[in-house]
Amino acid sequence: MKHCRSKQSFDLINNDEKVAIQVVFKKVPAKPKHPLRLTLTHPMGSAEPSICLITKDPQRQYKDLMKSHGLSVARVIGIGKLKKKFKELEAKRVLCNSHDVFLVDERVLPIVPRWLGKYFYTKGKAPIKVNLTKSDLSKEMGEAVRSYMVANLGKGNNISVPCGRVSFDNDQLIENVNSALTSLCKVVKPGMKNIKSVYLKSESSVALPIYTALGVAPLKIS
Repeated sequence: MKHCRSKQSFDLINNDEKVAIQVVFKKVPAKPKHPLRLTLTHPMGSAEPSICLITKDPQRQYKDLMKSHGLSVARVIGIGKLKKKFKELEAKRVLCNSHDVFLVDERVLPIVPRWLGKYFYTKGKAPIKVNLTKSDLSKEMGEAVRSYMVANLGKGNNISVPCGRVSFDNDQLIENVNSALTSLCKVVKPGMKNIKSVYLKSESSVALPIYTALGVAPLKIS
């Protein structure tokens, strides 16, 4: 990371590369029914991102829900409006570029990708599921904003999970790596026993090994 940080110090705002962990499994995990949400300790983006929330209809009900919980959301879009107003590619592009994070009611998550299209995914803005029926909605929304959705689990023996940026200090990066692995081990059976190795990689660096399974010691990155 030292090399990447020194290389980017001249223009950190425009070149703040993502840092990801590459997890290699001993056996290909079972494919989950829906994409998994892995929650990080620190957000990948701005501490106060512009959030767009995609919900079930009626849209007004969820605008009022956000207001009643004192939650700041830049825009709420019902699934019906998403289908009607954002059919064209240009409309999708404008929407994607207008917000930092897209959260989606988990009850409509399965049908949202077809209406958003590929542009959101190529820009790294895949919608993140949120449970709008939780009593502590503030906590749920906060965790969702700090999360990453894994959609390709079970398609091979490895996955890549963004965990930070080159501008993160070492403690932030370590905490995010550990939280991502902890979340992953909760859903991939039999947890850490199925992890063969873990690598750390920025967008321009080689993959650096940070963990290799040698025995049954608890998995912890330090």
